[in-house]
Amino acid sequence: MRWPSSPDQGGRSSPGSSLPNLTHFTIRVPGFTAAGAGVSLHFSSAIGCLRAFLYHLTAICSLCLVRPAHRPHRTSSLPHPMHWACAGTGFLRQKKPEVYDASIVPRCRISIRIPSQQIFPGRLEAAYRAILHRLDAESVLARIWEGKAEVWKEAPEHVRVIRNRLGWLTAPVRMQAEAASLERFATSVWESGARQFVLLGMGGSSLAAEVFARTFPGRTGAHFIVLDSTDPEMILRVERSLAWLQTLFVVASKSGTTVETLAQFRYFFSRLQAAGAAPAGAHFVAITDPGSPLERLAEEHRFRSIFRNDPTIGGRYSALSYFGLVPAALWGVPLSAVLESAVAMRAACAPERASVSNPAFSLGALLGTAARHGADKLVLLTTPALASLADWIEQLVAESTGKEGRGIVPVAGEVPGPVERFAQDAVVACLGIEADDSRELEAFAEQLAGHGVPLLKIRLQRPEELGAEFFRWELATAVAGAVLGVNPFDEPNVQESKDNTARILRSRSPEPEPVFTDSSIAVFAEAQLAARIAGQRLSNALRALLADPEPGGYLAVLAFLARTAEYETALRTLRRRFRAALPMAVLAGFGPRYLHSIGQLFKGGPPQGRFLMLTTEHSEDALIPEAGYSFAQLELAQALGDFEALARRGRPVLRLHFRQGAEAGLSVLQAAVNAAWPSPSDASW
Repeated sequence: MRWPSSPDQGGRSSPGSSLPNLTHFTIRVPGFTAAGAGVSLHFSSAIGCLRAFLYHLTAICSLCLVRPAHRPHRTSSLPHPMHWACAGTGFLRQKKPEVYDASIVPRCRISIRIPSQQIFPGRLEAAYRAILHRLDAESVLARIWEGKAEVWKEAPEHVRVIRNRLGWLTAPVRMQAEAASLERFATSVWESGARQFVLLGMGGSSLAAEVFARTFPGRTGAHFIVLDSTDPEMILRVERSLAWLQTLFVVASKSGTTVETLAQFRYFFSRLQAAGAAPAGAHFVAITDPGSPLERLAEEHRFRSIFRNDPTIGGRYSALSYFGLVPAALWGVPLSAVLESAVAMRAACAPERASVSNPAFSLGALLGTAARHGADKLVLLTTPALASLADWIEQLVAESTGKEGRGIVPVAGEVPGPVERFAQDAVVACLGIEADDSRELEAFAEQLAGHGVPLLKIRLQRPEELGAEFFRWELATAVAGAVLGVNPFDEPNVQESKDNTARILRSRSPEPEPVFTDSSIAVFAEAQLAARIAGQRLSNALRALLADPEPGGYLAVLAFLARTAEYETALRTLRRRFRAALPMAVLAGFGPRYLHSIGQLFKGGPPQGRFLMLTTEHSEDALIPEAGYSFAQLELAQALGDFEALARRGRPVLRLHFRQGAEAGLSVLQAAVNAAWPSPSDASW
C-alpha cells in the first residue's frame, strides 16, 4: 500500500484501502523507517497514526526506534532510540518526498493497541459535522492539550479550578515509570500472606478499581471487595467474610475527608485490633492527596504504605493514577500492558490528528452535539465483561457535564429493546470485548443505525485495552464539556447533600412524619408531589410521581440498601417493569454510592428527573467508633440529606421506607407497581 504525501511535506491523503485489524506494519519514509505493531487500527492513514504516536510518547522513547530504510529489519539491533528532543518531530525531514510503503514485519518494538471505534451520527449528521468544524476552527483540542482553561470557562474562579485539574492528560506516561514499583509492592504484599483485599472508597476512588477487579481474572486464591456502602448489612457481610490476618485494606480518598471512607476505616481498624492483629496499621494502605487528613491519619496509625497521588488529578479522572493502579496491581493486573494501551490512545488523540479520525475528539463532539440537540441520554450497552466499565463512564460523564441545567444523562445497565425507545432522545454506545459473545449487541446496533439513531461502537480485543478506554472517555468527556459550555472538573451541587447529612447527624432530629403508611411501607413525598397523591395507597403515590411524563424525562430509582446480588436482581427487575410501563428512560443505583457518581447530575443537570428513593429498617446495625452514631443512622441521614436537596430544587421525589426490612418491602413495592400498571406479564417478574 502507498500513500502519496509526507506528513512533513504537505497534507495527508487517505489510503486506497484501510488498515483494519493489522497485527504489524512497517512505515518506510525517506532515509528512515519506524516499525510498529497495531491491533484494530481504524485511522485515515497509518502514517498519521505513527506520527501522532511519536508526538506524545516522550517519556518512553526507548520504545521508539528508527533505522535506515536499506538496512534489513532485525529487532535485536535497531539503532539509536528517539530521545526527548524528538517530541513533535515525527519523522525526520528529507530533501525530497517519496511514497510510504506499509508492509508486514515479523516483530517490532512499538506497540499501538487501541480498541476500534466507529461513529454513526445518524439523524445528527449535519449538526455533528458543524460542531466538528467549529471545534477545529477554534483549535479546541490543541488548546486542551496546552492546558488552556478558557476552552471551558473564562471566569477567574473557574480558570483557577481547571488549571489545577489537568494532570490526567499526562498521567498515562508518568505512571509508566511507576508500574514496576507498584508490581513489586503488590508482590511483597502477596508474599506476606495477604489474600483478601478490601477497597474502602467512594466514587472516583473506587469505580476504576472495580472495573479492574471485575474484568481481569486476578491472582489465584485472591479475593477483592470494593466497599462503597454505609449499609450495615453490607458492612457486616464483608466483616464476616474476612480472615483478618490475610486481609489488606486500601483506604482511598482524594480529599482525605470522605465521611463514608473514614467511617469504614475506623470500624475495620477497631475490628482488627479486637482480633489481635498487631500492629493493625500494617493491614492498611492509603491513597490520597499530599497533605490530606487521611495522609496524617495513615502516618499516625503507621499504615503499611501511603500513595500520595498527583493533586492535579480530579477523582473521576483518576483511573490511570494511583487510585486505579494500586488496587489493580494488588489484583494482579498487568500494569505495563494497561498503561501501554493508554499511552497509545493518548498518542492517537494528539492535537494534530484530524478531528474525524481522533478517537476522543470525535466521540466528545458526538456526545456534546447530541445533548445540545435533545439527545441527552447516553445509553451504555455492553457485553457482560464490560458492565462495570459502564458504571465508571456513568460517573465520569454525569458528574462532569451535569450542571448549570445542562448535561448528559448516562443510562448504564440498559439492555436492547424496541428501537423506538432510543429513537428520540438518546445516543447509544455499544461496548464489547472479543472474549464475549456480542452477536446480539451487534445485531441491535445495526437496527439502531438503520433507524438513524446516533450510535457509537467500540470493541476491545483484550482486557489490557481498558487503559485506552479510560483515557478515551476522559478526553472525550472534556471535549463534550467544551461543546456544552460547562466546567467538567468541578461538582458544584455535590456538597449540599453532604452538608444536609452532617446537619441531620448533629441535630439528631426525629425522622419526619410520613404522608401515609400502606402495609409496611411509610410514604414520604416533597410538598408538591404530596398534594397530588389521591388516597392513601402506595400505587396511587407511584402514579402521582410518574403522571404526565414530559418528553426527555427519566426516572431514577435510588436504593439505600445493601448492594447484594439479591437486591441487585430485584432492582433490575423493578427497573425493567418501569421501563415497560413508561415512555421514559429508567436509571437505578444504590445509595450512598450514587451520591458520588450521578448525584451531581440529578441536582445540577437538566430538570427532567423524577426520583423514587428506597430506605429500610435494619435487623442488625454496627456502631462507628469515635463517631457517636451507627452505620444505619449514617445511611438514613444520607438519604434524608439528598431527599432535601432534590426537593429544594423542585425535583419530584418520593421516598418509601421499608419498616419490615428490604426483602418484605420490595415484595410490597412489586405488588403496588403491578396495581398501578397492570400487565399480562406481571406473574413473570
